[in-house]
Amino acid sequence: MRFTLWLLLLAFSSENFSQIVTTLVADPTTRFRDDIILDTDGNLYCSDYSGSDIYKLTPGGDVSVFATGLNTPNGLAFDSNQDLFVCDNIGDRIYKLDLLGNFLDTFEVSKPSGIIKEFDSDTMIFTEYGAAHTLSKLAPDGTITETHSGDPLNGPVGLVYDGENQLYVANFNNREIYKVFDDSLQYWATVPGPGSGTLGFITFGGGYLWGTSWNAHQIYGISVQTIDSTFLYTGSTLGGTDGLLSDATFAGPNGIHSNFAGDTIYISEYNSGRLRMISPGVAGEEQKLVKELNFQLYPNPSKGEINVVFETVQKVDEVILLDAKGQVISKRTKESFKGTNSFSWWVDKAGIYFVRLRDEEGNISQQKLIVQ
Repeated sequence: MRFTLWLLLLAFSSENFSQIVTTLVADPTTRFRDDIILDTDGNLYCSDYSGSDIYKLTPGGDVSVFATGLNTPNGLAFDSNQDLFVCDNIGDRIYKLDLLGNFLDTFEVSKPSGIIKEFDSDTMIFTEYGAAHTLSKLAPDGTITETHSGDPLNGPVGLVYDGENQLYVANFNNREIYKVFDDSLQYWATVPGPGSGTLGFITFGGGYLWGTSWNAHQIYGISVQTIDSTFLYTGSTLGGTDGLLSDATFAGPNGIHSNFAGDTIYISEYNSGRLRMISPGVAGEEQKLVKELNFQLYPNPSKGEINVVFETVQKVDEVILLDAKGQVISKRTKESFKGTNSFSWWVDKAGIYFVRLRDEEGNISQQKLIVQ
């Protein structure tokens, strides 16, 4: 299967663009339900906890089954050799696979859930969602060492390092997040949610932790500077609405992963199996959302010539044409269409493009363009 949206849209981190939510995969035959990870080439992998597969989505939009035959694939992590470690929760195994999906090794573990590579070695740190509620290490030689067990761990799943290489662990059951030290766990924050709500995975990007409040259908930001400081980032009621962050809705957000630049977030939905993306950029609590701009783009699909028409009352600063890789193909500044509210462009090559309009205050809108 092929999907036409490129995963890694170009991030304009120095410019004040709104965050846009886009559905990347929405196909009943592929279920992006659980943990998410990126390899160094920008390929995205996602596990399907309720199925037996791990899916791969390339930057070009190709979806395939990377590995199959698992019981309940859960946490995912790469080592420095780009070998993928997979937690099979009910299967009581951690598997090691190469980038071709070949199984290289198997480690017997009781109820493994989340997993992450230690920041300064190829030792893997993993959580166990079971009666013991433990945090352990898996050394490259296969040795397993338990480091923390029991209270305050309560269904631990998510693991992430912040920008200072501080490790955090998140409890699925009570939505609590803890800093991890060699000899202790320090309470850090509780992600809001309903009384019996759960916290899926956590990630780090743009200077904040981000967590999925599964039952609340919301995504929260968590400060790494101030204890118990959280804020609602996006989401409200159950749904699947794309567009501006303030309007977006989700259906059981679970897996969450920031790209290497920390400016794009990917979210898997357990309820729907959809893969969603927030781009460009992640914003802190203090960054306000800006209004969407209205413009027309036609014909779409096009044979090459496109027309852009925007409201005369808008003080348009520039219009940008991006290819499917998020690379800027052309840019029109206000000087080129001064005194008019429309202009034409010619695109030579067939493909998927994005046309992005920005006004002088940084308000933006974006539309997808298909050139045949």
